[in-house]
Amino acid sequence: MNTYVLLIALVVALGGFVFGVDSGIIATTLGHKTFALYMYGPSAKNASLTGAIVSVYNAGQALGTFITGYSADKFSRKWTICAAGIMATFGASLQTAAQNVGMMIAGRFFAGLACGMILSVVPVYIAEVSPPKNRGMIVGLQGMMISIGFMMANWIGYAGGFASGNSQWRIPLAMQIPGAILLSIGCFFIPYTPRWLVGKERYDEAKAVIIRLHGDKSDAFLAQEFTQIHDQILLECEGRNSNVFTSIQSLFSRRYFRRTATACFILMMGQLSGSTVIQNYQSIFYASVGYTGRTALLISGIYGFMGVFGQIAYLCLVADKWLRTRTLWIGSAFLCVMISIIMALSAEFRSGTKETSGPRAAIAFIFIYSFGYAVFFNAMVWVVPVELFPFFLRSKGLGLAVFCKAVVAIVLAQITPIAIQHVGWKYYSLFIASNFAAGLIYYFFLPETKGKSLEEIAELFGDALATEHLEDINISGNEGLKAQGDAKHIELAKI
Repeated sequence: MNTYVLLIALVVALGGFVFGVDSGIIATTLGHKTFALYMYGPSAKNASLTGAIVSVYNAGQALGTFITGYSADKFSRKWTICAAGIMATFGASLQTAAQNVGMMIAGRFFAGLACGMILSVVPVYIAEVSPPKNRGMIVGLQGMMISIGFMMANWIGYAGGFASGNSQWRIPLAMQIPGAILLSIGCFFIPYTPRWLVGKERYDEAKAVIIRLHGDKSDAFLAQEFTQIHDQILLECEGRNSNVFTSIQSLFSRRYFRRTATACFILMMGQLSGSTVIQNYQSIFYASVGYTGRTALLISGIYGFMGVFGQIAYLCLVADKWLRTRTLWIGSAFLCVMISIIMALSAEFRSGTKETSGPRAAIAFIFIYSFGYAVFFNAMVWVVPVELFPFFLRSKGLGLAVFCKAVVAIVLAQITPIAIQHVGWKYYSLFIASNFAAGLIYYFFLPETKGKSLEEIAELFGDALATEHLEDINISGNEGLKAQGDAKHIELAKI
């Protein structure tokens, strides 16, 4: 694998870190007594406002996806990522300086707006610069950075417990800022994606970027890569109006609806797997089984490690080794079993029980659940959806999928505190059913995309391929990258 590809993927994957910290920090923030007293008053409780703080973040995500669909195609993937980093910095600043619950909600909204942009464009950027055989691993770096960000958020929140007064939650919220600033700065040192450059008819720059990305390959491979990208994009865009409204209409056309529905389904099921509910409301669950204060925050910190360990297992053992479909359906079955066990333990050992083994076992299985989610889903829910769309729909299609994810998250954020209060352990049955249904869909209906170029995946859905398969392309007499003596020394276009 080209080290340069890995390096720029890691820079862009900082977006995943920003999302991990921004989404994870709210769990420990809600767990601080000082935060509850400052925001809710003497009662230190307000289920509606708690739901609003969580759900407005997801509402921001939903809006951010619409911005990305236009911006990523118009201004490029990389400058959209840069703008998202600036927006995340602004949102984190509002949260840190919040003087009332309204300001806190506004800060969470802007942070969500930024993360909606990040989640919609970062996988697109990474997929478009990755070689087919390593795409599952390289796009999976976003999942790894999300896990690291979430883990850091938990430990930052725990450390905040040792501060005094409102510093317990203000300092942790401020820790959202450094990653966002680094992401924006890093965007000045990465190239445009070759597919975006071809789409803008900047062919010389596209060739230069391809050489930087795949300079360890033969001249023949470089020419084949450019030829397939160039010809396929021309075929897909021929006679098309590229405005946003036409593209959205295309997403729901008969030709592309299956791809759109599949991408939306995968990201929605990522929410309905139960992972976000457990993540955002773990402090409430720990309190229900007798763990509060610093103890609950410490458990949250340890919980964060499970996602990182699971993501390492994915990168080493699963990424680009297992079929995408197998990874997803086995993962769904695994989560079904874990949540069933957690539900049974929660039913048997309810809040206030004097028995300690039951609650401890429930927490242990929550940890195992987190590890399994990271292995099977944390990366794969980004890898597969971004692979499904043709170039002219990729950013808008993934944006729509992230929008659907955000809508589900908003609904869950609103109903979860109420459901925990009124139905308790029975609430887990929703996630058992959704994981079971998702597993069946993945097993019977999801096409396999492993090892194929982004252009070749279109064939799986009945689209015409403008060229032969990558390795079979005849480059003689073609205007693509030819084997010339100094070809590999073409300078990367200024960015």
